[in-house]
Amino acid sequence: MPRPCATTAHPPLVRAPTSTSERGTPTGTSRGTRRGPGWLAGAIVTWRGHLTKLLTTPYERQEGWQLAASRFQGTLYLSEVETPAARAQRLARPPLLRELMYMGYKFEQYMCADKPGGSPDPSGEVNTNVAFCSVLRSRLGSHPLLFSGEVDCTDPQAPSPQPPTCYVELKTSKEMHSPGQWRSFYRHKLLKWWAQSFLLGVPNVVAGFRNPEGFVCSLKTFPTMQMFEHVRNDRDGWNPSVCMNFCAAFLSFAQNTVVQDDPRLVHLFSWEPGGPVTVSVHRDTPHVFLPTWYVEAMTQELPSPPQDTVP
Repeated sequence: MPRPCATTAHPPLVRAPTSTSERGTPTGTSRGTRRGPGWLAGAIVTWRGHLTKLLTTPYERQEGWQLAASRFQGTLYLSEVETPAARAQRLARPPLLRELMYMGYKFEQYMCADKPGGSPDPSGEVNTNVAFCSVLRSRLGSHPLLFSGEVDCTDPQAPSPQPPTCYVELKTSKEMHSPGQWRSFYRHKLLKWWAQSFLLGVPNVVAGFRNPEGFVCSLKTFPTMQMFEHVRNDRDGWNPSVCMNFCAAFLSFAQNTVVQDDPRLVHLFSWEPGGPVTVSVHRDTPHVFLPTWYVEAMTQELPSPPQDTVP
């Protein structure tokens, strides 16, 4: 069961601030902004995948990105917008690539059980619409962050049962048979794995390496904090400091650019490999992404958002 393409803010993430507000966390705000979680003012709310794109931008040579930004009650919200090139690529995606994506989800079924001590059940249908997401408060430089990311599973034998120490990311990749293939893997794919796992604090990535027939033939665990060691001495490798510095610089640029507090006003940041980050301003356009129920709940202290809301 494939996951539908979504380019707007997802309810599970924006439910988090309203839930906090409903628990009675006050803010010393004026009449115009009413109540809301005080720590949210001045923070950046987004998805882990958007931050991953920012972290890997200094080394990206093929795919550009667009991020829509709106400020509401002092908080900056970021949401990805599908670029025309990405949309064309998605619509023209060959069956083989779709099958490889399916294999990744199927691998998770083979690796995971419903409860500790249980056995995996790979016989069920692959449903990519079911996911567990962790919502995390963090900081990058001077920027307080609230973001969410999908978590594949937990390790019952982890040193601590508390998240995110117990989290595990599952990945698949083709088998490598030469030093050159491993170098390319470390330079490109491992960079994205590091960015994804580093942001959520996931300590380990378990990779299944598949043969040309699609069968996983070997497993290898990559500790997140040791991934950089594979490219440390590679002059064409990546550097975590470069990634984090760019991400922090972009967040500062966005914070200083989006100054008007209006959920219907959208600043669209665009970037293509080799070029600068550009920005355009839009009002009441399809780029508006904050749900009406969320704006009303945060403004008028409405009850919980509707449970049947979907992305």
